[in-house]
Amino acid sequence: MTVGLGSAPGEGSGAGFQSTLRLIALETLVAYSAAGRPEQRLAEGWKRTADGLTWQVKLKPNIRFHDGEPLDAADIREVLLRDLPDHMGPAYEDIREIVATSTDTLEFRLRQPSTFLLDSLDLPIQKPTQPGQALIGTGPFQVKGPLDGQEVEMRANEAYYAGRPEIDRIVLRRYESVRAAWADMLRDRVDMLYEVGLDAIDLIQPSRTTQLFAFQRPYAYTVILNTRSGVLKNPAIRRALNAAVNRETLVQQALQGHGVPAEGPVYPHHWAFSSTARKFEYNPTPLPPIEFTCLFVDRSHERIALALQQQLQEVGVRLRIERLPVDTGLDRLNSGLFDAFLIDVANGPLVRPYKFWHSNGPLNYARYSSQAVDAALGRVQHAADDNEYKAAVAAFQEAVIDDPPAIFLAWSERARAVSTRFEVAAEPGRDILSTLRTWRPAADKPVDSSN
Repeated sequence: MTVGLGSAPGEGSGAGFQSTLRLIALETLVAYSAAGRPEQRLAEGWKRTADGLTWQVKLKPNIRFHDGEPLDAADIREVLLRDLPDHMGPAYEDIREIVATSTDTLEFRLRQPSTFLLDSLDLPIQKPTQPGQALIGTGPFQVKGPLDGQEVEMRANEAYYAGRPEIDRIVLRRYESVRAAWADMLRDRVDMLYEVGLDAIDLIQPSRTTQLFAFQRPYAYTVILNTRSGVLKNPAIRRALNAAVNRETLVQQALQGHGVPAEGPVYPHHWAFSSTARKFEYNPTPLPPIEFTCLFVDRSHERIALALQQQLQEVGVRLRIERLPVDTGLDRLNSGLFDAFLIDVANGPLVRPYKFWHSNGPLNYARYSSQAVDAALGRVQHAADDNEYKAAVAAFQEAVIDDPPAIFLAWSERARAVSTRFEVAAEPGRDILSTLRTWRPAADKPVDSSN
């Protein structure tokens, strides 16, 4: 199967290519359902003590790295000790120590109970290698050959613990744009379009030779506001900016209907989302003359920025928009040198908004600080049961409405296209890549492996 990849949103083509390889070749201890509940991946199961201070995570049996070496708890412990502090931010302070108590069991000993521990075990497990060496993980496909060419080959993992994949060989091919990849798909040179741009969705849908698979993502198009910059210091102004946005219209015009209005900071499909908490509502009121600049790096975000610019203009706000090169934009974002920045903010498990909106969060680019938000997120972090967790999430939603760190716009949607020459196991609301191991050539449409 040949997979075509155009430039990934927010990344150069090289970075997007690497992230796709990692997504296929590497696995995590835990993944998440569409409702934000943890699910098994490398972990067979987990349990905690009654006081919540010790968690045991047991691995599935017979897991091997792509080079044939067995994976054990000590290997994963080394990855976690290296990567988990940055991944969790200040929440890592809840962990006293991580111990491999046997070859298949990890024990997390905590200073205080933490719901964010399990939420953070989605780190990719990769075997340490020397620079330039192949990517070695435990996934159903393994990388073969160099990583720096226009194509990278992946082969079925013959020893995969869940069973050998149905597809023998995958070739990932780089393209300068999604349109170029789509053109080769029309010529039968590509079997899968990794990501379909909004412009291409309407072109693909009528095709008899292509299947389109769209899925909702727990990512929100969000304009981060620098709460230390000029008029944006005022929470009342930030509330008014949110009230000036007609999110339904924005989704229809800027996203061509492929998204859902974001009326707050929590993904509405999350199991703890409060439907009774206040939300951002469209209630535009004239504002005194205000000017500020919104930066973005992903060219697909320009439509959203233009739609927002038009809507804010109607209440007297002059929003300048500026697209920057990726490296320059990320430098500005990380340094906090911006008025506003449009990005796609990850949500899902509540540890993710914690990383963006807690005053000490590692992704709090604007250095936003709110005692009420910090207190609510702290309650989420240390909740003893589901009821406490839900109450804390509702408090977080309310606190953000009062003192918004951003303009929340829309929950995003993604789509992938696959040739009808392949049978794809699709699960409602999930990315089809989660079932890649079970895809197979259609019985009546054999596929030449030399494609």
